[in-house]
Amino acid sequence: MKRVFGLFVLIVPFLATAQLQSPVAEAGETFVQKVVEGFADITNDTGGPGQSYDLTYLFNPDWGAVESSGSFVSVASTPNGKVFAGSDIAVQADGMNTYYSYGDSYEYHGGVQNNLIVAYSDTEEYFPFPFDIGATSEDTFACDYGTAGITVYRTGTVTAECVSSGTLGLPGMVYYDDVYRVQMTEVLVDSTFLGTYEVVVTGDYFFSADYPITLAALLNISTVDTPITGEPVVTETAVGIWLDEYVVDTPEMEASAFAMMPNPARDHVTLVGLQPGSEVVVYGMDGREWKRQLARPGLRAELMNVSDLPAGTYLVRCGEGAAQQLVIQR
Repeated sequence: MKRVFGLFVLIVPFLATAQLQSPVAEAGETFVQKVVEGFADITNDTGGPGQSYDLTYLFNPDWGAVESSGSFVSVASTPNGKVFAGSDIAVQADGMNTYYSYGDSYEYHGGVQNNLIVAYSDTEEYFPFPFDIGATSEDTFACDYGTAGITVYRTGTVTAECVSSGTLGLPGMVYYDDVYRVQMTEVLVDSTFLGTYEVVVTGDYFFSADYPITLAALLNISTVDTPITGEPVVTETAVGIWLDEYVVDTPEMEASAFAMMPNPARDHVTLVGLQPGSEVVVYGMDGREWKRQLARPGLRAELMNVSDLPAGTYLVRCGEGAAQQLVIQR
């Protein structure tokens, strides 16, 4: 594989700390993504840090969002883990296991679906870590696999540029700081004696070091199916994808034994049914602890000030047991 990196000279003075770092993926973390057909192009990005990416519009009832959920598991726990021993973590989603690394680069090792194993002999490196604003990368990848008695030879290229960083707004008025916009083009060609099948994916991806999966992506997908005999069949698709929920293993959801109101809340929330002397802990969806408060004895309801919490979705846990979601709106 070959990688080429470059920096745009004009913005070198601003790159001292503007770089996307490697995230950490832990087995037991789960996520929910939503997908819609269509999106609006980003036109207000001037490059560099300090940008604002507003994708809150992606949730539109008329677009019919499709939901997809998945989880991170250890490579060794999967049936074909030995084939992908060089990867760090596996993702189980939509009946498929895919394998990734997040060390020196964001790297794809292949996947397994319906007993079909596609293991990359030359892995696909999306981009390096750290990835500076203004930096570009390029990589080639390859593999071959068998399906229905036919050998498929896959080759491809991926190019990426880290364009800018800033704040990302997603549906539900959820905002993420220190997010990096990466423009990426991936070309994949599967060849057999029957013809070729080419996929080209271009678009904007939004990454954060706090999450091992894409926070959002705006993608144009083109496929060209070219048989040995006959005319090529071309398809074009545009999709918007965003992270709707991310839960770490620590504040696991359990049966609720208390009530919160109002929910969504703005400045204060009242908690009813707490055990006296128990601790109430508020977690972000990334597992970060935001607030801790002791339930005072002798009170039937506990008032919690949430005016200092950014808008978004949180998990509120009481003691060792119950937890439930709290939405903060501004």
